[in-house]
Amino acid sequence: MGISRNVLPIVSKLNALQDGGVPVVTFSSDLQDCNRLCFIGQDLVRGGRVAGELMSKSLLPNDHLLIAIGNPEFQAHRLRLQGFCERLYENGFHGNALRLIETYNDYALTCQKVSAALAADPSIQGIYMANHSVSGCAEAVRNAGICGRICIISHDLTIETQRLLQQGEIDFTIAQNLYQQSYRALIVLQEYLQKHIIPQQEIPLIDIICAENIIGRI
Repeated sequence: MGISRNVLPIVSKLNALQDGGVPVVTFSSDLQDCNRLCFIGQDLVRGGRVAGELMSKSLLPNDHLLIAIGNPEFQAHRLRLQGFCERLYENGFHGNALRLIETYNDYALTCQKVSAALAADPSIQGIYMANHSVSGCAEAVRNAGICGRICIISHDLTIETQRLLQQGEIDFTIAQNLYQQSYRALIVLQEYLQKHIIPQQEIPLIDIICAENIIGRI
């Protein structure tokens, strides 16, 4: 099971499959209260904390920040947000300087909401994209004529993210190897079914990617 909303019908269905003898392995984004064999993927709270550490080293505690999540029903987005805010608060940032938007991973909606946030608060100095559609965020910043003046941190390394890093439109992305995660999920299921090997949760290292170390990553 890859990326899915953390809602009761999905969790109940997967639990029924697991209880009925059909093994379930989640990867990329876990599901709360799911009786799966194991989760293969990044420590999402830790990934958010890494983003918070990067942001806190790029800005001052009184600077205003915009945080974009896709959908609060996705556990990955909630856990990243949790870790990000935890680390910011530990480093002296204040909750009243943070603005949160939900963009549902939609390019046009992301661009629209980021543009509106920048217009409402011109003092925003950093944007944390805990979701996809970072290109929509970059377009909004570009349209506002403030490229290079705002620190932008995202997650996952795609062709579009690579382009934005190389062009200097975003500063960092926190990568995870989704191909490797999906491959490992299949291997874990195979070993469980054929050899009865009980899998352990696999948590890969967190990679911080910038324009200077992106070559050869994709």
